[in-house]
Amino acid sequence: MAKMNKYKQILGINRRNQEYIRPHNPPSAKKISDNKILCKKILHKADIKTPKTIKIIRNKRQLETLAWQDLPKSFVVKPNRGTGGNGIIVFYGQKKGKLSWIKSNHQVMTKEQIGIHFEKILDGVFSMGDTGDVVVIEERILNHPTLRDYSFRGVPDIRLIIFNRVPVMAMARFPTKMSEGKANLHAGGICTGIDLANGLTTESIQLKKRSILENTYKNVEFTSDLKENKPLKGIKIPYWDEILNIAIKCQDITNIGFLGIDIAIDADRGPLVLEVNSRPGLGIQMANNSGLRPKLEKLKDMNISSRKRASRLAKTLFGGEIEDEIESLSGKEIVNLVEKITVYHKIDKKAKKEYQTIRALLDTGITTSRIDEGLANRMGHKETIENFKNLGIPEEFKSVSEAKKIIKEYTENGDLNYRLAVITESAKIKVKPVVKTKIKIAGKQKEIETIVSSQKEMIYPILIGNKELKNYLIDASKTFTR
Repeated sequence: MAKMNKYKQILGINRRNQEYIRPHNPPSAKKISDNKILCKKILHKADIKTPKTIKIIRNKRQLETLAWQDLPKSFVVKPNRGTGGNGIIVFYGQKKGKLSWIKSNHQVMTKEQIGIHFEKILDGVFSMGDTGDVVVIEERILNHPTLRDYSFRGVPDIRLIIFNRVPVMAMARFPTKMSEGKANLHAGGICTGIDLANGLTTESIQLKKRSILENTYKNVEFTSDLKENKPLKGIKIPYWDEILNIAIKCQDITNIGFLGIDIAIDADRGPLVLEVNSRPGLGIQMANNSGLRPKLEKLKDMNISSRKRASRLAKTLFGGEIEDEIESLSGKEIVNLVEKITVYHKIDKKAKKEYQTIRALLDTGITTSRIDEGLANRMGHKETIENFKNLGIPEEFKSVSEAKKIIKEYTENGDLNYRLAVITESAKIKVKPVVKTKIKIAGKQKEIETIVSSQKEMIYPILIGNKELKNYLIDASKTFTR
């Protein structure tokens, strides 16, 4: 196929409808995407996680008997057959002692005002075809720590386009002040392209000017609504391989051949499917500064035999475009998920070597790094570990507050020359000692805090936590090669 010029690479709405939606999205598949309740049921049967449903209101009689006092402090309201994010309201808190809830822009809505909004949903104001609809009340997703620092009072999500089982393009959508906490490009959210090969963010755009005729957009490099403006390029999306597999599985289950899918990452439950879309928008091309047409053409006549192959094709055919330039653009060092590091022993005349090289796991799921008790002993922390054991602190605690109380008692005595920390280990709440560990990672020496762990499941002797990874990009597609 001859190389298209840049403008011809863009997929327009008419071509999308004629060549991809009509031939590949049968009416039975569209019914699934157009009905959130039905779609959830189908996904749940396939063990695909979605936000939990709190309440469904099907008619005004149910609305009249709604037990408002039973609603949680935070929740999300959606029309069952809504389009383009219309009619969705996210409530982040409740006025103390009142049946009033607070939106992301701090605006308060009383139960009467929310009731009017529910009536509009039931009347089909926000829905396709202006026919009657159903109110869906869902749990509010808790932001994953990795993405929380890039979002203004909202939950970011990942939008992917899948065709012929293969993810062809992806972007992250970050809520902003302009979008009032919604992750929507046309409302003013920031949309950032994602490299399919490794889950790293690339270019970002945001609404510049809203117009009746045509919206205009601008390129942005940093967040602007938060306490600390952070670079948007080079963010490592958590659970990237799992997200690709979920997207492929959703297409298999729904039979939507040209599919858009929105996935959010909950702090506790991981990736959750927010929506599947049989008529996905095309703004994803602007976020990636790349057209969909040549990517889709490559896949038209392919026979993709398995999900594993589909995921591999997504990475090899449509990923890796910024791998060589991402380090210089972001100012961060690229490191591997499992990295060879050097650990230095404390000054000890008996020690045969002052250092040793080990494999460490870079674990974005923990804040403070962990060190295996055996390694900590060999590094010269034996006295600290024995002292901790002699304190007689219980093996586990019923709650974090109970564990913190114990730490406070020992800290106030002033007898300890090391810190104590609360951790969850093997699903149990424990108190552990913290020791200073000198390491060299990616050619740079640094001293870090490590919590001494006796967890048998620790495959690697050191886990490097989020606190030490701010200046690094983790490439999960590679292992230890350094």
